[in-house]
Amino acid sequence: MKSVIKLLWVAAFIFISAVGNPTRAETDIEVNPICDDANVFTNVFTQICWDCFLDSLNLFGVGKKPNGANDSALACMCQDALGVPEFGTPMGFWAPVKVNEVVTTPWCSPALGGIRLQDSLTGLGHNQGFRHKNGGSAGAFYQYHYFSYPIMAMLGMLMLPDCSDGYIDMDLLYVSEVDPLWNNDLLSLVLNPESIIFANPAAMAWCATDCVLSTADNQDESFYGCAGCDGSLYPLTGNVFPQSDPVAGSSLITQRVLASLHRKGLAHKTIGDEAMCETTYFPTIPRSQYKFSMLYPVPEASSSTTKGYQVPFIGDPDNEEDVKLNDSNNYAGSVGEEATPFADCCHPMGMSTARWCTPVGGRTRPGKDNAYVYLIWNYRNCCVRSYGG
Repeated sequence: MKSVIKLLWVAAFIFISAVGNPTRAETDIEVNPICDDANVFTNVFTQICWDCFLDSLNLFGVGKKPNGANDSALACMCQDALGVPEFGTPMGFWAPVKVNEVVTTPWCSPALGGIRLQDSLTGLGHNQGFRHKNGGSAGAFYQYHYFSYPIMAMLGMLMLPDCSDGYIDMDLLYVSEVDPLWNNDLLSLVLNPESIIFANPAAMAWCATDCVLSTADNQDESFYGCAGCDGSLYPLTGNVFPQSDPVAGSSLITQRVLASLHRKGLAHKTIGDEAMCETTYFPTIPRSQYKFSMLYPVPEASSSTTKGYQVPFIGDPDNEEDVKLNDSNNYAGSVGEEATPFADCCHPMGMSTARWCTPVGGRTRPGKDNAYVYLIWNYRNCCVRSYGG
């Protein structure tokens, strides 16, 4: 009899727990309905610009390479842990290695399925914005979450230990909500005192040249303090002055993320002769080392110029509004017209959005301008001495 009573108590406890504690999905929908799922895992083959890798392989110094890449050579040499020379094959290629999500809602993570990393909006994650003295809004504030995303290693592609950064799966590496330097312009000067030099009108006029070069897909390493056409690279915080294009603002934030991580030693230089054997610390951002491609809300997934360029379907196919929206954005030109040519689907940092954004109807959707997810491509120079996984 006692055992039956115990079973009834256990059953009642389980029932009350289930009723009083809704599922995570139900909680998220109620608390944060604007944190969307970017489908980073489910759309691997339709969201990623694989053309960027296929067109980038450089062997023995032969093939396309960005500014600052290693010199042409038939062989390379590195030393093992004991100082013994090892000879290998010089290689260079673009690879998708990181994901950065830029959000206006603190702790919202589209890359992780639209979950909230924590429920509270207080503390450093709370966005009060910043304003003019007269009370008018002066700009926007963004948070970011930085992930490792070695998708080629996850798919078992190009398994070269000598060219790996050590990551083998997706992992959350950095969150801005807990970084006091990201939330305060004055405090960020502690690690980035050069902000005083670059964050002024004279420097912006000099950086106009970088805008032209980046848009022409010809980046120059000497413009390390610039952000191309996206705006001012400094200060390295989430504060962005008003921009008519929110896509350019999110791209600017991603550039600031990389610049900040390089200064902190959390990102390394992987391009050039000095990086052939191992990555090196570089206090400023090596601009020609990186390219971006958007994953969300509208992915860059093909660099082909076709008649009636088709954009991958975004949203829920069973949702009537999503179907109508995709139908309106499905083609760059009407049937029978040549779609507008545009740059490769992985574009240089700071390239004008007029080149990589508008030909496919823009890179944002109504009501979806609170989050942007970028796939970060990294150019890797390495000396291949071993093969296999």
